[in-house]
Amino acid sequence: MFILLLFISLPGLAQITDSSFFPSVKSINPGVSHLRRDGFVALDLGKKSFNKQHDVDIPQIQDGIKTEIDLTKQTLFAAGRGKIINAEFLFDKEEGKRKETIKSTLNGNRTSSDDAKSSYYGGTLDLRYIGFSIAGANYEYFNKFRVGEVPDLTARDQGKKLKYTTIKVGSALNLYGVRIGAYLLNQKSTGDFTYTFYDPTTGNKGTTETYGVSTAVNGFGAGIGFTLPKFRSELSLERMYGNKFDISDDYPADINKPKASTRMSVIAEAKISFIAVGIRFRTIKGNYADLEDIISSNLLYDTVSEDDLRTETSFNFSFGNSKGFSPSAFYTQSTVNTKEVSPVFDNGLKYKAVTKSSAYGVNLSYKF
Repeated sequence: MFILLLFISLPGLAQITDSSFFPSVKSINPGVSHLRRDGFVALDLGKKSFNKQHDVDIPQIQDGIKTEIDLTKQTLFAAGRGKIINAEFLFDKEEGKRKETIKSTLNGNRTSSDDAKSSYYGGTLDLRYIGFSIAGANYEYFNKFRVGEVPDLTARDQGKKLKYTTIKVGSALNLYGVRIGAYLLNQKSTGDFTYTFYDPTTGNKGTTETYGVSTAVNGFGAGIGFTLPKFRSELSLERMYGNKFDISDDYPADINKPKASTRMSVIAEAKISFIAVGIRFRTIKGNYADLEDIISSNLLYDTVSEDDLRTETSFNFSFGNSKGFSPSAFYTQSTVNTKEVSPVFDNGLKYKAVTKSSAYGVNLSYKF
């Protein structure tokens, strides 16, 4: 599967070799925080919506598969500008809903609805030659699945509650004008999965079983870049591997267990007088995602395989370089046409899919 996404004026051109020209950009590598050019405090409020029509053409269903996703996100980000010791802090809260509808010609309508929410909190301490970051996140997810009606009802509820911890160690160096950066990552989670049964003939709720679960993954990132007074560029590679997923063998449903994933990024930024522009192009293999984006990752890409590819292109733009408070807002809208294999009816055939998306948000920031 190949997916193309386009975002305009969205923050988040994450850095590995050097600090960004845009103070709102966080440091993925904790070793570059001391290179920040400005201190920054910002509050972001945003919403994204996705509507996808997948024209799967098989006798068992009518009108294809319709998917609707809504995401809301609130982020508080703060960063200093110390040249030897520097710190960053990020708090993020996200909620999401997804509904998938299939009109079946055999068993009645099939609906699957998801509700998820997460809270993320993380800090970075950079001691110039080496930086450290630690982050935690609470993640909750609830799925309702229904096919048909009583007395021939198929129904189940599945829930997840997980607590994540991520530790990173990184560094960034300037070697004769060439910027080199790298970091190591370890991420773990513990929590519970729940599964609720229903009586197919009456629709009455049955028992709810709870199963303990734990996960672990290692990762790294490395990049090379060049920085001039008015221009900087960067090429980086990130990978998560060694995925561990432990749950009871008697869990009564298939689980899409995490697999190895890779993210490659190309970044270019330039300043012309009071104008700064930036572009980031990414190729993502598998379901690579940062911890603060776990909701959108799971609701949008939970069915991708280890070999699936998607690309993301992002643009940043700013005007002026004055200190103090600055309000801003953004709005984007796009339509993407693709051909994809259905994760529900995996017959190996690709069907036309149209994904319409929109995003908007407001920002209040203070630069010092």
